[in-house]
Amino acid sequence: MGDSDVECRDLHTLNITDICAFVNATGDCQIDEGFINYNEFVYCQFSSHLVPLGVAILFIWWLFLFSGLAVTADDFFCPSLAVISRTLRLSHNIAGVTFLAFGNGAPDIFSAIAAIGSAKAGDAGLAIGALFGAGVFVTTVVVGAIATVHPFDAMQRPFLRDVIFYLGAVFWAFWIMWKKEITTYEAVGFILLYVFYVVVVIVGRLIYQRHRSTPLEGNSIQNTGVDSLSTSTALFADDESSPLLRPEVPGPPIVEIEKEEVLRFGRPHHEQETGAKAFFMAINPIDTEGWSEMRFYGKVYEVFKCPLMLLLKLTVPVVDEEEEDMKGWNRTLNSLQCFTGPTFAIFATDLAFNKLGGVFPVYGLVISIGGVLSIAVFCTSSADEPPKYHAGFAYLGFLVAVIWIYSMANEIVNILQMFGIVFNISNAIIGLTLLAWGNSIGDLIADLAMARQGYPRMGISACFGGPLFNLLLGIGIPFTIACIKNNGTYHLQVTLEEMFLAGGVAVSLISSLLIVPLSKFHMSRGYGVYLLILYIAFLAIALLIEINVIKNINH
Repeated sequence: MGDSDVECRDLHTLNITDICAFVNATGDCQIDEGFINYNEFVYCQFSSHLVPLGVAILFIWWLFLFSGLAVTADDFFCPSLAVISRTLRLSHNIAGVTFLAFGNGAPDIFSAIAAIGSAKAGDAGLAIGALFGAGVFVTTVVVGAIATVHPFDAMQRPFLRDVIFYLGAVFWAFWIMWKKEITTYEAVGFILLYVFYVVVVIVGRLIYQRHRSTPLEGNSIQNTGVDSLSTSTALFADDESSPLLRPEVPGPPIVEIEKEEVLRFGRPHHEQETGAKAFFMAINPIDTEGWSEMRFYGKVYEVFKCPLMLLLKLTVPVVDEEEEDMKGWNRTLNSLQCFTGPTFAIFATDLAFNKLGGVFPVYGLVISIGGVLSIAVFCTSSADEPPKYHAGFAYLGFLVAVIWIYSMANEIVNILQMFGIVFNISNAIIGLTLLAWGNSIGDLIADLAMARQGYPRMGISACFGGPLFNLLLGIGIPFTIACIKNNGTYHLQVTLEEMFLAGGVAVSLISSLLIVPLSKFHMSRGYGVYLLILYIAFLAIALLIEINVIKNINH
């Protein structure tokens, strides 16, 4: 039996003293992308009786990376996309379902790219488990929780559109899994289906506006308040949801609520400070202004993420349109970021030591150009007001944030694969649970908060449109890359668990497609409880498949 036939999971058949040598000698135990070999860390850096300690340390590291993924997407990636949308003069319609949707789904998309990129022998179970696991979690637990907390009437046209599109995408993915291979054309087809969905959304919205007696105001992204709304809930809200900006229950408008939260807990505003003091305040990784108002767990989280926040602030420029005057401009910091951002990017992508023409290293060129740009920005700008080219920093921030997100997604995927090996759990179950929950818990918290404030329909808009976006691009982009690398066809290892995951999403969507219209589009508490029970049953059956009570079909 050759090394290619040996799986890393075979280490469970070995004596504990032989595992480290096995890990180092087995190709399946090595990482394709990333910076740390977590299998080697657990089994070679700790003695046999301390392996649980190594796993515990990596669990904390995994939590740190997950929080970093969320922070990078929310505080650095999405603001850049909003500015890019404005500078490209995109309407709210287009920006909402393209740039801002991509910002909200970035962690899921990059996790899928990382998982498929590191898949061994076509085992894409981690990516499939995460995409379908998150889908079934959001369409059952999140939708069910919203309906239970705040029963409401759903918007008919957007609901039917998103559920039907999502159901079609799930059936297409199921067919791909059934035949156990995907071609480049099929992978690109998922991307094109999303483009078609975007066209349907935009055309439908234009038709709806035309038939309204009073046209919607503020169609421009600058005037919609989209930056002030929670991205995950605002992206897929249709024009029919516009009246929902006025709460169904007494209370302050949600836009104002979120603006107050940004001012209290977001990036501090220091437009009146200049020089060294302004620089150190700008890179301060802890929100000192909101510290006194934070709860204990908020303070713990603030300290927990501060090392990463410091690195992000030093490398990723943010054009903050929440600020009326300076818009996040800091002459010293932005000049420095022209050097640190590109330098981080080439080292994170392993391009630094490549040689141009076989002679000059890439890092030398990038450092030289970055240094010149830093000096140029510092000499052509003022500390008192942002320069005319300030919006251009959003493009640099976008690129560097993408690399940060992809790098962290790679590490998260590698850690989860290590967990699967240590506990002898399939990648599909790891994706269904840890990765799916990690990517979806933010949606649950945000959408429940929306429901309690009187905006359940806005939360529901994201519960179907968001997972649809993640599924289409989470399959389309990484499998297009994989197919190109594999001569046009990527062969899949598919298990009963993965087929069941797709079936679980389909059952959830079909249930909603039948029950909601029959209930005259009223989402009742009974419907919410049904969805919650459905998820529990789904999870129980998935675990029964994992422990072979229900036999697997993999061969």
